[in-house]
Amino acid sequence: MRTLVVGSVAWRRWLAALPRSGAPRPEVMHAARAALRAVRREGDAALVRLTARHDGVRLTPRRLRVPPEEIEALARRADPRVVAALRTMALRIEAFHRRQLSPGFRQRLADGSTLEEVVRPLASAGLYVPGGAGAYPSSVLMNAIPARVAGVPRLVVVTPPRTFETNPSVAAAILVAGVEEVVFRVGGAQAVAALAYGTRTVPAVDKIVGPGNAYVAAAKRLVRGQVEIDGEAGPSEVVILADDSADPGWVAADLLAQAEHGSGDETVVLVTPSRDLGAEVARLVADGVGFVANSARARRALARHSAVCLVADLEAGVAAVNALAPEHVEVMTRSASRVARGVVGGAVFVGPYAPVAVGDYGVGPNHVLPTGGGARFASALSVRDFQRRQSVVTMTRAGLARVAEGICRVATAEGFRGHAQSVLTRFEGA
Repeated sequence: MRTLVVGSVAWRRWLAALPRSGAPRPEVMHAARAALRAVRREGDAALVRLTARHDGVRLTPRRLRVPPEEIEALARRADPRVVAALRTMALRIEAFHRRQLSPGFRQRLADGSTLEEVVRPLASAGLYVPGGAGAYPSSVLMNAIPARVAGVPRLVVVTPPRTFETNPSVAAAILVAGVEEVVFRVGGAQAVAALAYGTRTVPAVDKIVGPGNAYVAAAKRLVRGQVEIDGEAGPSEVVILADDSADPGWVAADLLAQAEHGSGDETVVLVTPSRDLGAEVARLVADGVGFVANSARARRALARHSAVCLVADLEAGVAAVNALAPEHVEVMTRSASRVARGVVGGAVFVGPYAPVAVGDYGVGPNHVLPTGGGARFASALSVRDFQRRQSVVTMTRAGLARVAEGICRVATAEGFRGHAQSVLTRFEGA
């Protein structure tokens, strides 16, 4: 891990080079656009052809769907202890997300008019489940449970064709989440296309959620407007704000936990006013990187995007964290709760006993979080992402008369005489 002084030229250059939210590479966008075009034109035939090309699995349109009984059989291969842990996770996740439900509101005015906000679930949603080394049963729960709690009546799951064989715990998670009825073995940009446009076999949906590779992210960006999407997941990020009260071994372990995700582009940062803590953490990270999963790629991430960032004090540390606006923030300082109140992050973990792993594995809040600095303006996936809100306006004659003059003045000032007349006509000849 390099050591940088926050505010220096080296800090600014390093910050500018970090993975940020933005357009995927041109070649990725081109490939995703071609897949979308093929599926839109050819439907199931394109799904079958692209699955054979990219996944090496030959299917027929009838084999695209995975029937519930097949998912149940695949789930039986999973470790029963893992399945039990998934069930416990699901209960915690559901309990947290049920607190997010809102019935809307109704405001009755003195003149008898009413103003309402009505909250309703989306009619349908597509859940993308990544495959291969990136097949995570925990993410199945994090995407499916908020949708189910919101009351979405039709949920469609798509996943690359080898996912269940590679990791039967994913099939178990689909069962635990209760979304096994409509599942398709198709992944990549072509799966996003199928969810956006629909084919003879795969129904179109109103929103697509779930992480995927760069091609999935590019495809989601391209279909936005045809459907809604949750966001574009980038490499994992953790920033730990710590002072000299923090245990350097714990800090190093938490940094390594994020570096092992496997893309080689993870952002792993310690922000601290303690030069001694920074030096010891950097030493422990270097010593420990060989023991984590995906160690070669973890080393690449550490070489490219890791840093010990030195600040004058914790106030400056909070400012440095907020300049990064990362996916995960840990606060391991004296008075950590007070310090954390000023922090901007997708999820904030406070105190020495709150490593990011407790959020990853289902203590309750969602682990689908904004990356690439997106925490400045975006939020964790929630029940609200599977709902739509609409206003309902019911006016009495007295209510319209009360606001008519102001409406007409502003409409006329904007050059819209017809708007004003649509109000005035209701009082002509009265």
